[in-house]
Amino acid sequence: MCDHSEVTFYTKSTECGTDSTLAPHVLMADLQETADKGADDTGWGREAIGRYGCCWIILRCRLKFTDLPAWKDGFTVKTWTCGVNKLFFDREYEICDKNGNVIGRATSVWIVAEKETHRPVFPSKLEDLPQDFAQSDRLSLGEPCPKLKIPDRGLYTDDPLIIKYADYSELDHNHHVNNTRYVAWIYDALYKSGVDVHRINDININYISEVRAGEKIEIFASEADNGMFIAGFKDGDRGVFASRVGYCI
Repeated sequence: MCDHSEVTFYTKSTECGTDSTLAPHVLMADLQETADKGADDTGWGREAIGRYGCCWIILRCRLKFTDLPAWKDGFTVKTWTCGVNKLFFDREYEICDKNGNVIGRATSVWIVAEKETHRPVFPSKLEDLPQDFAQSDRLSLGEPCPKLKIPDRGLYTDDPLIIKYADYSELDHNHHVNNTRYVAWIYDALYKSGVDVHRINDININYISEVRAGEKIEIFASEADNGMFIAGFKDGDRGVFASRVGYCI
C-alpha cells in the first residue's frame, strides 16, 4: 500500500475570492477529491464500500494554512491515513504550492455508514476489504482533529447573522448540501458581520446533521479567543454544524 496519495489542481478564476486566491470552501472540496483518491488507493473507495451498501461520511475537519494558491497557480494536495479507532477513520493532508512548499495542513475524521440510514458500520464487517489501514503515523497538525461542543440554540438571543436555504444550486449528487458549502456559509456570515475574512487561517468545523432540499438554515456567531465561533441550525433548534475559526496576527 502506498504511503500517501496526491492530486494536483489548477486554480481557476471562478474558484477565487476577492483577493484572487483560492476560496477556502473550494480548497475544502479539493481535500475531499484527494480523500476520494486516497480511499481508492487503500482499497476503500466508494465503489468498494458501495458493494456493501455503505458510504463515507465526514464528521469533522480542521484546515490551517499560511497561504492560498493564487489564480492560475497549480498546487498539490497529499493525503494519508493514520488508521482507524473502532469506527473512526483518520485522514491527514498537506497542501503544497507550485514550488513544493507546504502552505497548509489539515486533519479529518470519517466513518463508514449505511447509505440508507447513515448508521455507522464497523470496518471489520466489510471483511473482504483490506483491514490494514495505516499508511503513516504522522499527524499533520500534531494532534487529532478537535471535537467541538454541539451548540445550544438557546444561547443565541439575537437574530441570525444570515439565513441560507438549500436551493437547487446548493445540492450535490446525494441530494443534500455538501459539507464544503457550510464553509462558504461561514465566510458569508463573518463577512456580513464585518470580519476581515482574509485574516482567517484556521478553520475547524464539525458536521452535525444533513441539510436537504428546501431546508432553511439560521447561522449565528460569537466571539472566541483570537477568532469566532459559528453555528448553524435548522428546524428551530437542531444543530447543523459547529465551527471555530482563528485569525493570523
